[in-house]
Amino acid sequence: MPLMLILFSIPSLIYLVVRKIRGDQLQNIFKDMGWQTSRSLYYLWGLGLLIVLGVLGQLAFQTIPGEILQDTNINISAYQGMSLSLASFLLILFRESIYVALGEEIFFRGLLGGWLVRKFGFALGNILQAAAFLLPHLLLFLISFSLWPILIVQTFAGWLLGWLRHRSGSILPGWVVHSLINTLGALIILR
Repeated sequence: MPLMLILFSIPSLIYLVVRKIRGDQLQNIFKDMGWQTSRSLYYLWGLGLLIVLGVLGQLAFQTIPGEILQDTNINISAYQGMSLSLASFLLILFRESIYVALGEEIFFRGLLGGWLVRKFGFALGNILQAAAFLLPHLLLFLISFSLWPILIVQTFAGWLLGWLRHRSGSILPGWVVHSLINTLGALIILR
């Protein structure tokens, strides 16, 4: 069961219901939360972000001892023992897309980022959204302080995905990028 997706979606669903009760049109509510389609151009921008974040992520992972990456409290450890294949790639992509990335995009970039940018403008709103995205990831320090390079990449990714959501008006390009970045990160432990 995709528990993170459910938990991260609850605030957005409450927001949707409250705004609907107040008489707002669904189209406006969905727009404010980034629940709309996006022009193809922003998926191309997402490809560029994927390359930048993929390189940064790979550099960060190279600084972390292998035994720490295999700790059972780290998300990617769920893929230990899998061999590198198209089937494992698709399985990891599906799991990361639905169980992790979608919920985070719905909440951090969609609901929270959208509200913060409307309230404080893009510059401050997006920084606040990226900082909020970092907060739950700080739990990685409970595993090891040597995971700090990953936190830097995650903060940068949060800001870039917030920028992409702001520019595109949609969480969809960011969801694709986030899913692929998480998948690429998981592939490093496959043999």
